[in-house]
Amino acid sequence: MSSVWASYPVEDRSLYIKYLQAYGELTGLFQQKENSNIPYLDSKFQETIYGRVFHSQNADIGNTPHDIVSVINTSRVGIGLKTWMNSKPSYQKVMQLKAYKPEIDATNDDAYDKVYKIAEIKNNRLRQDYERLGLERGRNIYHYVTRDEGKFAIYETSYPEVDMRKIGNIRPSQKSIEWSDGLKEYKYTFGDSQVWMRFSPDRSDTVKLAEFPVSIADDPFTILLQMYDGLVSSANNADSVNTDVAVAYLPLYSYRSGEVEEKSGLNAWNGASKAKDSGRPRPLGEVYVPVPMEFHRHSPDFFCPNIFDNIRNKQPVEFDIVLPNGVEMPGRLTGDNLKNFQSGSNDPTKRKPDGSRWGQSDLGNWLLVDVLGLHGRELVTRDWLNKRGVDSIKLWHKIGDYSKIFLDFATTGSFDRYMGVDASVIATVTG
Repeated sequence: MSSVWASYPVEDRSLYIKYLQAYGELTGLFQQKENSNIPYLDSKFQETIYGRVFHSQNADIGNTPHDIVSVINTSRVGIGLKTWMNSKPSYQKVMQLKAYKPEIDATNDDAYDKVYKIAEIKNNRLRQDYERLGLERGRNIYHYVTRDEGKFAIYETSYPEVDMRKIGNIRPSQKSIEWSDGLKEYKYTFGDSQVWMRFSPDRSDTVKLAEFPVSIADDPFTILLQMYDGLVSSANNADSVNTDVAVAYLPLYSYRSGEVEEKSGLNAWNGASKAKDSGRPRPLGEVYVPVPMEFHRHSPDFFCPNIFDNIRNKQPVEFDIVLPNGVEMPGRLTGDNLKNFQSGSNDPTKRKPDGSRWGQSDLGNWLLVDVLGLHGRELVTRDWLNKRGVDSIKLWHKIGDYSKIFLDFATTGSFDRYMGVDASVIATVTG
């Protein structure tokens, strides 16, 4: 099989290996002596270095199927990254389904029905990530590193949806249920609601990319101090480069009530018809993300220098929204106190590739329908969001550049942590 790895420049592949070797040499910083002959690799370091070396997008927002997106030629490829000890065949965790446990437990005792439900949920979560990140379906992979005594090995394997037509070889037990779809072998463990997949270097859809030695330093602490001294010296003798970004979070719910209101925010489509007395419903995607006044007080310079000048002058703030799938669309803050974050623009020159105007529904359709899987005119609730592991969005832009606001989903509780205040306290105080 052709590999994503082979699409990267040789010098980048060599640099990636060098970073892994360097980290492995510092094993003694992280690991006790009984495992001292097996080099250590932290999964978050692996994720950071992969993105940095191969100029790829970090796509992990917490318990999502893909860690990285690489653009290969014109294709957006989703990549799951993993590392573990021992290159022998083994099951590894690939998806957490704790939020879906009641749904899975509600299936009857028939083993096939239970496996079918688990596989259906797993596939739906993959498809939602395809939409979120604009991935080419069927090209996503796992890139994994195994660690044995004195060496690392790198592998690549396919990362498919479960083939629902070929589910078979089902083996239930008290603690788990295993099955195969003819290409991959899976396991679901009841105690922690985890889906596992069997990885093996002998599979026809797996290729070994590289194997290389890793020397473990006897005294990594001295190396660490030498590195620190070198960094301090460099900082004192060179001009620093500012590559910082401003980061903020917005809630997908009302910050005051703690709920998704029935006729505003993500349910604005459920509000009164814009054509009075017509009974004609608003478009499903016609939503906005609420921007509470508490956010403006907390971060008055995030969307523009001193947002309160715009609020006093009733002047909207306009920018371009950049989605994680690479799509750019015009966006703006509108409404009283600039409380609505939404897509659309009054500029008639801003058009889609097909010539049509961007509107308020474009961001809403991506948020609710494409990614979160809203079915028809179903009211969005806080529980509905929590089941999907998100209740906020993350926004960021280059410091001093307000023209492009990058956006992605954020895990449940992100906005509360950003504000540094318990949301229940706010709801009590503000009513």
